[in-house]
Amino acid sequence: MDKFETYSDEELICILRSGHSEVMDYLLNKYKNLVKSLAGSYYLPGADEQDILQEGMIGLFKAVRDFDVNKDASFATFARICIQRNIQTAVQKANRKK
Repeated sequence: MDKFETYSDEELICILRSGHSEVMDYLLNKYKNLVKSLAGSYYLPGADEQDILQEGMIGLFKAVRDFDVNKDASFATFARICIQRNIQTAVQKANRKK
């Protein structure tokens, strides 16, 4: 995994899309702490901390999948937004079911 440290996130996305699937593991691991910090500020009724963390990781996965390297936003900013929105959506859905 150390071989990817010299690349920017945007370059890593391009490498991933060219067929190097191991980059996905690197990016998920790299942003795992961001997911943990964002997930810590949410409460999901009827769920434990791992459920919120999983929703955050799904948001991160979607960020990697949907990031457009031709836009002016950085991947880190886009990932933060995707993670937060995915967690918020899960919390809203859980609150609706009550």
